[in-house]
Amino acid sequence: MKGLVTILALALGACSAGDDVSGGARAQCAAGGELLDCPDAARTAEGACWRLVDCGAIAVNSIDGNGNHRFDWGRCVDSFDSVTADRRRLVINCVAASSCDQLRMDGSPGDPDTRQNYCLALGRD
Repeated sequence: MKGLVTILALALGACSAGDDVSGGARAQCAAGGELLDCPDAARTAEGACWRLVDCGAIAVNSIDGNGNHRFDWGRCVDSFDSVTADRRRLVINCVAASSCDQLRMDGSPGDPDTRQNYCLALGRD
């Protein structure tokens, strides 16, 4: 019985989070300056909006108390699709190349203040 407990303890220790785990988009590629080994997001409106979600800048689905959608994934895609092609490319490329720290805004992710995001500002008139 004592041997079984030891084996279980060793197995649990081997499964614990160590230096070899990756934290996804919010980990190494999310903070600080430019990291050359971090992949860019897909260069589409959907890809850029998913990057904003992955970075914790916007929610997938966010509705206010009146039943209106806040700036969430769906409104993000709609906003990218509503600007001219040259502005859309500019905003998408900006989001794709930015760190998560640069993409977050006050109120993120549920009610982000989009005026604070310099990439989204590139799409405004």
